[in-house]
Amino acid sequence: MGEIRMRMSRAALAAAVLIGSSTLAVSAFAAPALATPYAPLALTSFGDIVVDGVHQRIFITDPSAQKVVVTDYSGAVIDELEGYGFVDDLALSADSSRLYFGASHAIVEVDTGTLAEAKRYPLGDTVYPGDVVPAGGKLWFGYGRDDRGSFGSVDPADSTVWLDPPSAEDGFSDSRPYVYGSPAAPGTIVVSGDQFAREGSITVYDVSSGSAVERVRGSAEGTAAKETAFTADGTGLVRVADLFGEQIRVSDLSTVVTYPALARANGVDVATDGRIAVSVANQTTGDDIYVFEGAGTTATQTIRLPEAGGEAEPGSGELARDGVQDRGIAWQPGGPRLFAVAKYDRAFRLWVLNAPADPIVKQTPALALNGNGGIFGYGSTVNFTARLGATHTNRVVEIWADPYGPEAKRLLKRGTVNSSGYLTASLKVTRNTTLTATFAGDERYDARTVTSTVQTRAAVATAVSKHYKTAKKGSVSYFYFHKKATPKFTTTMTAYPGRRQQVIVEYWSGGKWRAWSKRFVAVKADGKSVAAFTGTHRVGVKFRVRAAYLKGTSGDSANYTTYGAWKYFTFTK
Repeated sequence: MGEIRMRMSRAALAAAVLIGSSTLAVSAFAAPALATPYAPLALTSFGDIVVDGVHQRIFITDPSAQKVVVTDYSGAVIDELEGYGFVDDLALSADSSRLYFGASHAIVEVDTGTLAEAKRYPLGDTVYPGDVVPAGGKLWFGYGRDDRGSFGSVDPADSTVWLDPPSAEDGFSDSRPYVYGSPAAPGTIVVSGDQFAREGSITVYDVSSGSAVERVRGSAEGTAAKETAFTADGTGLVRVADLFGEQIRVSDLSTVVTYPALARANGVDVATDGRIAVSVANQTTGDDIYVFEGAGTTATQTIRLPEAGGEAEPGSGELARDGVQDRGIAWQPGGPRLFAVAKYDRAFRLWVLNAPADPIVKQTPALALNGNGGIFGYGSTVNFTARLGATHTNRVVEIWADPYGPEAKRLLKRGTVNSSGYLTASLKVTRNTTLTATFAGDERYDARTVTSTVQTRAAVATAVSKHYKTAKKGSVSYFYFHKKATPKFTTTMTAYPGRRQQVIVEYWSGGKWRAWSKRFVAVKADGKSVAAFTGTHRVGVKFRVRAAYLKGTSGDSANYTTYGAWKYFTFTK
């Protein structure tokens, strides 16, 4: 079916985990939800559906009419992409900036913002491409040639084409295989046999290097999947067919979940939050879509379309092909909606399921900023990342920094979040700082601001002078002074108006360090301060000294309390 089959896993397009994604308020074992909103589709056939969560668009193929129909989330037609010949399968890039599909002996790349062709990659006059998967820096695809099939790749950098020769060992050598991928597993593709074959292989390849390296191969013997989708985390595959449904582990192709046997199951898609939707080709009455939670095998939601299906055309001898179409469901990335392409009385419709009850009312967007409560060294460069959940049209976030004191609040970064909702800015910290992430809102989501406060240690270093030598006592290095000398301790500390440092002196007696003196010394504008150790000095007594910045007590609260290193000294004759 569409984007997740990658076909491209819609489950990971927003992110293995978009913060605050809208969820359904549906009780398990509740009565089926009755769907009502739909829009007519001027299609003569249906091939595939993918959902662009960034631009709020839906792409639907009509293979017979040789076109791709583009709609908004309500089903209103925005444009039609034509002139590419037979177009069936679709895929989106991880950031939803590009749409890919196989056309006449080529892979076509469309800019999803402008809906204009961005590039075309010729494959050769005898190659008929199918699925397209962006992975490992290349575009991977299944293909057929001379009644045989295999898979290949094209390098977007220089249009170099690589084709894996068909082989009887592949298990799909007499048909074009399917290729699957997921942004949650960016260096992995899965190649499996044609959906019409009752047996064949499933092979997992590592393509992170740009070449296909086989990792594991298994058999799909006895079950022909109508649709396959990656799980949200990219570690599993969900496969469904008539009276069959399972979840297998990508690492070893072992079965980890067996779903209820649903008659005429014909599509599957996985939401960002892990929910699994399975459709059935319902021709009479009953439920059309079942929603499962993760590894659960009991549906937590069922959806029934009012139009259950119709009669077969007279004399056709076939079942009516009404109801949800094969591979005809797709989740909204990071949102609550589930889209379904269905047919009733030979007319196609786009059903918008689980839509918010009152979209004229603004929602509160999910927005978060990391780093709150962090403590960092003076001069450290720290990355702060904002995370924006589902929105309507605006995907721009600003990150601001407001250091303690009179320094003005400043903008660190303003930009569009990536496909997973993230925007990162860097800051070299010198003071305690409040970070702010701001979203201005749009037609359906309110403006929102969140903050994180981080603390920064002061820079503290003490130099010793007037000594005549240094030497170790055990493992500790000591400064040695003549008993009539006056030791001087020069401390360099982060400067701030009115700041003073505390000089702490201790002496060794009775097996432990004891307090000798504590006093504050003003820190000059250049960050320097000097303390002298005056008086009559006893020979042989061990001393130590260090400087400290104490938040609040040292005259300001611009930094986090910071103690310098101890300096050890003693006196001789």
